[in-house]
Amino acid sequence: MAANPGAPDPKFGPIEQSYALYRAELSAFFTRYTRSVSAAEDLVHEVYERLLRYPPREPVRDPQKYLFQTAHNVLRSAHRRARIQQQRYLHCEPQELQLFAEGLSRLWVEEEGGDEVAQQEFVKILNQLPRAYRVALLRQRRDGWNYQQISAELGVSVNTVKDYIVKTLNHFRLHYCMDLKDR
Repeated sequence: MAANPGAPDPKFGPIEQSYALYRAELSAFFTRYTRSVSAAEDLVHEVYERLLRYPPREPVRDPQKYLFQTAHNVLRSAHRRARIQQQRYLHCEPQELQLFAEGLSRLWVEEEGGDEVAQQEFVKILNQLPRAYRVALLRQRRDGWNYQQISAELGVSVNTVKDYIVKTLNHFRLHYCMDLKDR
């Protein structure tokens, strides 16, 4: 006897059953607000992770309502993260940027063997990072790959690739800023 494809699976609890039944609706909900199918899928996955990580303390009377309340919370968190990320980047007029670059170029001093030392330092810092972070940075900066190509190679979402690159660049910034403070 074949199982009814629309019937909930009895081995899962009401939350998992609701997630399975309303996955398409969750995806449409997130797509409507993010205007990106891949971002929506990431958020749907985040809802499921949150449901598994933080199970309800008492039995849920309305699993659909509980599921979509969790989806609203995930969306709110995603918007908050996006706002914070936008605030990281400061607007700068092109003339200001040119003056800053000219000022820095006057400070540049060539040293013999400096390239080798810099290369060794770069490799040392790069090797401190997880493999996926290193691959993402090298594929983007050295090989000129786009986020989609990198995500396909690593088997993660585009947003995860962006996170890897941001975290890698922050790791380098921290290292080199600490180096400058120690001098």
